[in-house]
Amino acid sequence: MSSLRCQICERELPPGGLKYVVEIRSFADFDGFLEEYDEDIEESIDELLEAMEEMDPQTLEEDVYMKHSYILCKSCRDRFMREPFGKGVTLRESQRSTIH
Repeated sequence: MSSLRCQICERELPPGGLKYVVEIRSFADFDGFLEEYDEDIEESIDELLEAMEEMDPQTLEEDVYMKHSYILCKSCRDRFMREPFGKGVTLRESQRSTIH
């Protein structure tokens, strides 16, 4: 059986040991605002649908929704939760787990 490792620091995570699953979801947002179209809205929708037919379904799906899961050790999980966007960029408590 291959050993499980932290996906950031690659430290071995022994069976029964402490480890965390961190899931990141990204999805398209709608703010309730629709662009104004100079032309007929139905024509614009038809053009959009035609363009979508030529696109790869995987690309279309990823433009709307993506989800990734990672297995991390405690120290990497703690560091990620403090600075999810990298060094020097931290979230204030009021920004955590909020949408809009």
